[in-house]
Amino acid sequence: METAGTAVTVLENVTSMVAHLESVELYVTDAIKKGVNFDWIRSAGWSLHYQGIEDRIVSGVTRISVPWWCKQKNESMNKASRQVLKRKFQILSHL
Repeated sequence: METAGTAVTVLENVTSMVAHLESVELYVTDAIKKGVNFDWIRSAGWSLHYQGIEDRIVSGVTRISVPWWCKQKNESMNKASRQVLKRKFQILSHL
């Protein structure tokens, strides 16, 4: 759980910087693999399967969290847009 939480934190930080680029998943995957410590997999005795387990954790976090991040960002932008529109209507109604 700690690894997944750290991976999501890395994802949130990186996604805001690369969201406008193509292949966001590749950037995020690379950042997670560089920014998260997966040594516990080896120390748990799974050194033969280390890379597969790491890849599956990173893939799972990325495939769940990138769409979630996009949804959250869209909702916050929509809310801000609605507030601006509401303010414009208030201004226009007083003219």
